[in-house]
Amino acid sequence: MRMLQTAFLVLTTLGTGMASAQDYLRDRAEVETMLSGATLTGVYLRSQSHYVLNFSPDGTLVDAGGAEARWWVNDSGQYCREWSSGRLAGNHACMDLVREGDGIGIYSDGNRVAEGRLAR
Repeated sequence: MRMLQTAFLVLTTLGTGMASAQDYLRDRAEVETMLSGATLTGVYLRSQSHYVLNFSPDGTLVDAGGAEARWWVNDSGQYCREWSSGRLAGNHACMDLVREGDGIGIYSDGNRVAEGRLAR
């Protein structure tokens, strides 16, 4: 029985890192409303590092260290950002979002790269 429980736990954990394209939020207005004025607190999964992002309604994005970026939502409903300062200055990316209960998952090229919770 214990082996069966362990196998279920492993399969459940593996499943949380995957999302199908049908799970991605695709409504541009919905994603803009969800992010605008919100603070996203979570974990970058590659480095297991904590992050805080503040999404201003004017399209500016600031992380906990004070680095700034411009954010927007493209026509496909992806969250996009381009960093103008900090260690990621010049980095541009558009990512897919998935609602997960009270949180969101962030995907880049189909790979889960971050997760977090939004607060106002």
